[in-house]
Amino acid sequence: MEKDQIRKDTGIEEIASRIAQRSLVKSFPDDYIQDDVRKNLRIPVGSDILMFRQDEFIVVSIDSRRVYLRSNVEAKYVFYSAKRGQERIASPSDIDIEEVISSFESDLDATLSVINAECSGLTQKSQNDVKMLVSKLLGYTDIF
Repeated sequence: MEKDQIRKDTGIEEIASRIAQRSLVKSFPDDYIQDDVRKNLRIPVGSDILMFRQDEFIVVSIDSRRVYLRSNVEAKYVFYSAKRGQERIASPSDIDIEEVISSFESDLDATLSVINAECSGLTQKSQNDVKMLVSKLLGYTDIF
């Protein structure tokens, strides 16, 4: 079974749908930015998105195209934006990036807690299926 394929199980789908409806996670970064700012930074769009350290940089790799960043918070901003499929984002220097990341991660943590509580009796495979489906329902690529 491919990574993006989730076996058809109405129980899993119902759980994921219920969690997604209750989730506080919004569209990143737009719904987490208070001001109306120009989207003047372009990032690659793709589905294979990784973040790792290389020498003095933090690298966000999007389908093997790399974005090199110096700060962890900027890397998270690009990483989460890429997970949402954003192509144009506000420049990190134009927003309170730490507040944006903190708020988003708080919403992610709250949703993950709900997933863990709702899935406590399920197999690891079913738990992973729920996480993948909730991610998709929220408009993200494998965010949990």
